[in-house]
Amino acid sequence: MTLGARYYEYKIESQSAVDFPLFDRGFVAASLDEIQARSFDPSLGQEDDGNLFKFNTSYAFNSDLNVYLTVSEGFRIGGVNGGGECDEYDPNASQGNCLLAPGQQYGPAPDDFAQFDERAYGPDTTRNHELGVKSRWLDGTLTLNSAIYYIEWEDNQLSSATVNASVPITINANGAESRGFEGTFDWLATDNLRITGSFSKTKSELSADVPSLVRTITPPGFTTAFEDGSKGDRLPGSPETQFAISATYYQELSDGAELTYSADYAYQGDILSRTGALGGGYTLPSFGVANARVMYETDNWTVTGYINNLFDKFAETGVQSTPRISQTVEDTTVRSFVVNVLRPRTVGVRFTYSFDEF
Repeated sequence: MTLGARYYEYKIESQSAVDFPLFDRGFVAASLDEIQARSFDPSLGQEDDGNLFKFNTSYAFNSDLNVYLTVSEGFRIGGVNGGGECDEYDPNASQGNCLLAPGQQYGPAPDDFAQFDERAYGPDTTRNHELGVKSRWLDGTLTLNSAIYYIEWEDNQLSSATVNASVPITINANGAESRGFEGTFDWLATDNLRITGSFSKTKSELSADVPSLVRTITPPGFTTAFEDGSKGDRLPGSPETQFAISATYYQELSDGAELTYSADYAYQGDILSRTGALGGGYTLPSFGVANARVMYETDNWTVTGYINNLFDKFAETGVQSTPRISQTVEDTTVRSFVVNVLRPRTVGVRFTYSFDEF
């Protein structure tokens, strides 16, 4: 049995501003001394303290079977989003890239008041519950480990965007939870062949409604709009399903060198770019990728031939912004939506040499 505790305390002081040199012909960058001399913004300061604990217990039924239970807490400090604060609303002026304070007016409508503090975000905390099994089978040649878990997340930090200019920021939501299963195996099938694998299934979602969680736009044009997050909306940034498998074969040669052949395959399910796919959020499709290697190794040097993305899989791995941003106004594309893709099949050779010590 293990018991642990931690006390934390932090304080943040900050000041920030935004300049647009391309639109200001008389722009002169501030020196480091001038920046250092600026006073901190009291409205951006924050401090917090608290306690975290950890409890773990395990029971060994025998030398090959162990069951454990862990309950622990996690903590992440808050921060600032960086940028200049918006001026008071002026119906005759336009707002550029700026951050709204809570309740600050940004438009002429009766409800055009900021729901969140766009300038800063607070800390979030988790409580984790995990029940797992570690085991060995087949005279110790096969290792099987698995666990189920449940995570409660309070004041969770989520990505959003500013009302003005739709710049990415972080805000605090009203809670989330994750539950899932994961398992791994490691099998020494023969003296020369090792096979390993892993699998995980995770469900992460909001545990409470969040009004105006996602800032978006309403094409045609770039008028700001909001969409509410609802309890049960899936969280962005990670797949629900993942698995991987690899095999390695070792071959001793007569001259004392060793050949190693290895191959692996990894799969991940689809990923949301925004909570609940709201606000024109993009879904990155699921994909799998395979790799292969052959390594020749002696006492001092190693040559490795490799093929990454063996089957030349085309896959989308990341996204910037939302498809709603890409619009054409008067035959001119004024904004862009970007998707990153997996590197195509890559074939190469690596050579390493280890020098003897003098």
